[in-house]
This record gives sequence, structure tokens and C-alpha cells, in this order.
Amino acid sequence: MKRPAKKAAALIMCAALAASAASCAASQTYPLTIDGEKIRAGIYILEQQSAVSDARSKLAEEQPDLDTSAEGFDYLKQTVEGKSFTDWVNDKTVEYCRKYVAVNRLFDSYGLSLTSDQISESDEYISQMWNEENVYAQYIYGTNTVGEYFEGIGVSEQSFRDVDLNGDKSTTLFDFLYGEGGEKAAAQDEINAALKEDYAAVNYFEFKLGDAARAQTYADRIAAEGFEAIYKEQYDAYQLTEYELELAAAEAKAEEEQSAAGEGTAEGTETAGSEESPETTLPVKPEDIELPETDALISIIKKDSTSPSEEFVKAVFEMSEGEIKVITVEDDDQTHIYIARRENILDKPEKTESAVNTLRTELKEDEYDEFLNTTGAGYSLTEDGSKSMYSIKKLLD
Repeated sequence: MKRPAKKAAALIMCAALAASAASCAASQTYPLTIDGEKIRAGIYILEQQSAVSDARSKLAEEQPDLDTSAEGFDYLKQTVEGKSFTDWVNDKTVEYCRKYVAVNRLFDSYGLSLTSDQISESDEYISQMWNEENVYAQYIYGTNTVGEYFEGIGVSEQSFRDVDLNGDKSTTLFDFLYGEGGEKAAAQDEINAALKEDYAAVNYFEFKLGDAARAQTYADRIAAEGFEAIYKEQYDAYQLTEYELELAAAEAKAEEEQSAAGEGTAEGTETAGSEESPETTLPVKPEDIELPETDALISIIKKDSTSPSEEFVKAVFEMSEGEIKVITVEDDDQTHIYIARRENILDKPEKTESAVNTLRTELKEDEYDEFLNTTGAGYSLTEDGSKSMYSIKKLLD
């Protein structure tokens, strides 16, 4: 579980991060020492950037109407969570550096290791940043490569790699502790409760044979006769209708082409017998179309999803398990009619694997963050006397 602004850093860093930060990095190598581990300037600057980004986000949450683009606006005159902007960023930078050390120490203490794929992926990613010309960097930063930009603000390739791998270590550590079978993993009852609250399993298809009244007839028959047989009937009927329409169109086109070919022969020098008939591409017959299994129609939908539409999702979450419902949605002057049955989501483990993995993270990410904070807070801290040279203002100018 990787904190934002790590591997995505090159894409989300604001152009306002000034290259003038490089001067302090060159003269002062270790602004912090945490539990005996010296924090290099490049690592400190990356964590400081994360803190500045988070401070801006917090400020936007607290003051959504604040116009940060207004003339004379100054972030350093703002407060975040009751602290001055500067104090908040400084405190968070130290906190993030403590967590950086905590991840490394805990990762080693549990005897964990990164996979060769994780290391190779990181190496390839950083190599591209440092060695390949990048249009984004040229346009935003005025540098040929993203790596050149980071070098300019005092972040070496090694420091960037260390922070990137620290993110991979954090992901691996989280999975070890909170993933399935982990010593701190969410209990199955907790996962099941969240699954039933935030997700729905729904068996549905879009009805294309008429209006909502006819769809309700199909829905009533599904309740009495079962989903699969009735779905197959409507599917076959729809495919037959489509087949007949496509066949008629293909035959009409063939007649038109045949007529045009005949006229061309009559006007030309060749005889009618020498002209070949145009080929006609016929549609696939309904019996040759493989019917999707009804289980393939079952979707796991999250409560905040908007697919296939917000109105559809809302209607599904208003249904009880086992209920069959006709859902009509108006969309851009088009009417969509669905027949849906809500299933017991706990009976579909093969369908909910992705949702369960997401819940394992969501249910424990705050606990994990607090675990790192508590661990990091217990480390000794020595601040270099010149730490003030790493000015926040230089990241905002």
C-alpha cells in the first residue's frame, strides 16, 4: 500500500516546485537523523513535497471556496488544521520521514524481501525518468528529462529510488500484516458485513423486446420459472429479431447490387453470362450464437458506482436479496429497460475476490497508518541546525 506521490510523483508534482532548492541540498546532506539513520537531503525533499501536496489538499477541504489563484495569494499565510501552513508542512515532513524509517525497520524485522519483479520494475521506471527525453518535463519544467528536473531540486537518482522502493516495501509489509492470513488481517465477519453494506451482486440484462410492461411479464415469469430459462427465451427472441432484420437488409443489398451489375453488363461490351454475382454476407444464425451463461451476467456493483447508470445502481441497492425488479432508466432521450435480480453476495465468492481484496485494504489502511506513525514516533530524532534552509517557500514560488 503505497502512499500517493511516490511512483506517480513525476506526473503530479507542480511546476512551482522551484529548482532553487538544489543549493541547500548540495551543501547539507543530512537534514535529519532518525533512530541513528541519516536522512539524505533528496529523501527529505521528496517527503517535504508530499507534505506540501497534502497541505494544499487539506486547505481545499477546509476552505473549498478559497481562490488560490487570486493575485497576492500566499499559502504561508494560511492555516491547516489549526496550525500555520509552515508548521503543518514541517511537522508532516518529519512524520513522513519517521514513517520512511519505520517501514524499512519493520520490513527487515519481519524478514521480508522485495521480489525481483518489484526491483526490476522500479529500476526500469527510474531509468526512464532519468534517461529518456520527456515532452511533459520539457513543457512543464523546462528540462529534457524528469530526472533532470528532480536533480535540479536536489533529489538524486539514488534518493528517488530509495523512496520508490520504500513504497514497495510498504505495500509488501501491509499485505504481510493485513492481507489474507496476516496477523492483523480483518476478520471474515467484518469483511462480510462491509461487503453486504457497500456492494451488491445483481443478475441482470437489458430487455430489448418491448416496453416496461412486457418486461414485467418476463420478470414475473423469472420469479416463477427461474432466471436461466426465461433469459434464454428473451435472448433467443432478440437474436432472432436482429437476425431477421439483418437478413432482410443483406438480401435487399444483394438485390440492389445484382440489379446494378446487370445494368452495367447491358450497357457494356461483355455478355451477361460473363458477369459474376456479387457475394452476399449473411448474418450469423441465432442457433449458431453461443448463449452467455447466466452467471456471466452477475455483476458486483459498488454503492458509489455509476455503471451502467447512477439510477440503476440506486435502484439495485433499494432491492432486497432475491427480489426481481424491472428498472427503467432514461438516458439522453433513450430508454433503457433492465430486468434485475439481486443475489446473496456471500454466495458468490468467485465473483467478489477483487472486492474483498479492496475491503481488506480499506478496512485496515487507517490502522496501518497509525501503526507506522506510532512506531516512527518512538524513534529518536536529531535535526540538523541548517534544516531551515530547506524552505517551504521554495516549493511554492
